[in-house]
Amino acid sequence: MALKTVIETTEGLDEAVAAFYTEQDGKFILAVEGIDEHPEVASLRNAYARTKDDREKAKKDATDLKARIAELEKGAPDTAATQAKIAALEERLAEAESKAGEWQGKYTGVTRDQSLQGALQQAGIIEPAFVKAATAMLAGHVKLGDDGTAYVDQPNNMGPKMLGDYVKSWAAGEGAAFVSKPQGAGAKGGDTAKAKTITRADFEALPSDKRMAAIREGLAITD
Repeated sequence: MALKTVIETTEGLDEAVAAFYTEQDGKFILAVEGIDEHPEVASLRNAYARTKDDREKAKKDATDLKARIAELEKGAPDTAATQAKIAALEERLAEAESKAGEWQGKYTGVTRDQSLQGALQQAGIIEPAFVKAATAMLAGHVKLGDDGTAYVDQPNNMGPKMLGDYVKSWAAGEGAAFVSKPQGAGAKGGDTAKAKTITRADFEALPSDKRMAAIREGLAITD
């Protein structure tokens, strides 16, 4: 049986196994070396780096084109040839800004999901199927600040709430069914291999009450 990365208690664990866990914020975290090389972590990290780099390149291209257009409009004589050059640059600028917007959207999605999954695990939601389901349910509420900080706007103009605090409150209420029950690393988890599956898109299309019912029935979310 694989060791869980986050557990509620080390009670009942073999002492040799318990020694690998460190208490943090009321939970026990598995000490792991080389976690960045884990395929799932590496994939998410690489996606984040790639989309960030491509976004910055597209934004730089757009900025450079704006500067070239400004130079032509300021210093070149107003001739048909100059206007043709400006028109061509403006067409390229529109394409660059569109590409920058596309990469911004991808970067935002990767960063949002990365932050959300981390907050869910900290809140005690650690079963992979539940993490996927909760991510699908909450992603639409999450926003990113200019510095990449994830937050959720509260109702009634109460201002933003940090993502970690929002997820903790959600996990204590509506999302309580997702929280893993206290157990040791050797305890047997849910039998997700035999669970029925639903695509993330179909899951997101369900009303909230049916989403919760689907999760309680062990429905697994697939990409």
